Amino acid sequence: MLVDVALPLPIPRVFTYRVEQEGLAAGTRVLVPFRGRRLIGWVTGPCAEPVDAARVRAVSAVLDREPTVPPDLLRLCRWVADYYAAPLGQVLRAALPTMLSDTRRPEPPVRTRRILRLTRELPSLRERDELFGRARRQRECYEAVEGLGGSAEVAHLTGQLGFSLAVLRGLVTRGLAEITEHEVARDPFADAPAAPPPRFELTPAQRRARDALVAAAAALDRARRGESGGAEPDLRPFLLLGVTGSGKTLVYIELLREVVERQGRGAIVLVPEIALTPQTVARFRSYFGDLVAVLHSALSDGERFDAWRALRSGERRIVVGARSSVFAPVQDLGAIIVDEEHESTYKQSDEAPRYHAREVAIMR
Repeated sequence: MLVDVALPLPIPRVFTYRVEQEGLAAGTRVLVPFRGRRLIGWVTGPCAEPVDAARVRAVSAVLDREPTVPPDLLRLCRWVADYYAAPLGQVLRAALPTMLSDTRRPEPPVRTRRILRLTRELPSLRERDELFGRARRQRECYEAVEGLGGSAEVAHLTGQLGFSLAVLRGLVTRGLAEITEHEVARDPFADAPAAPPPRFELTPAQRRARDALVAAAAALDRARRGESGGAEPDLRPFLLLGVTGSGKTLVYIELLREVVERQGRGAIVLVPEIALTPQTVARFRSYFGDLVAVLHSALSDGERFDAWRALRSGERRIVVGARSSVFAPVQDLGAIIVDEEHESTYKQSDEAPRYHAREVAIMR
């Protein structure tokens, strides 16, 4: 099968490769040879132009079980590439976490922790005496884990409690415990519990804005569920006017309650980079808790990758972030909010693709 592949290069074209796998979906990452090196690119579809199949090189590896770029995001990236005269591969690279296009690690690492879990109960003292004999530290470790609810992190047992790995392995060898790997999300806000939301009452102006936005979101939801009688939904963007401190964020939150809580859909909240502070994030987390993911340049590659995966899986349904978050893989997207839409930081001007997040948001 011949497929076209977009590569993250400043070249406005796709490249054709041969792949053994039939029906490879567009948006799938592949590792390919290119001029003496290997690059990660994205399948854009079957080969569109006639080529000499004998001269086509083969894909080195298919990196995804399912596409990292779903159809709706691929269409959006095609529009960005066309409208801003940017190579599609560069647009796709900008739309995804850095780890997904890094050839030094084609399989992005996940953070894990080892957990020791007891697998056998010892209800009597006599049974414990006979089983452990002189293995005093194994018995102490067993009973310590028992007191912790039956499982504990290996690092906690070997660090704070002072048990050696040999002691832990002894419990496993006796069939009393097992050690397994558990994935841990790299979340910079994991240790910061969400504060309870403040009580407030909307002003008349805020209520009018809220009612207009909620009505539009509800009408769009009915149309997508086929309950609008065939009428086309109104997709025009709204402009919410209000000086700093006038309570626009409260209106945003009311809209998100409709979209996320009542409709069960997702949302993107774009804020200027300078406004993406812990206080801003805390405001949204106080209402929506662990449904909120954060994406911005101050996070590590691993933190951004884990947030991206949580959004893609539907575990998180709201993303708060800077301009590149307009490409976030939010499931069943129901609303995009661009706060302070006049800010210059929404325009990426320092490197390709040079796009404006507000315009991309409207198209998405």
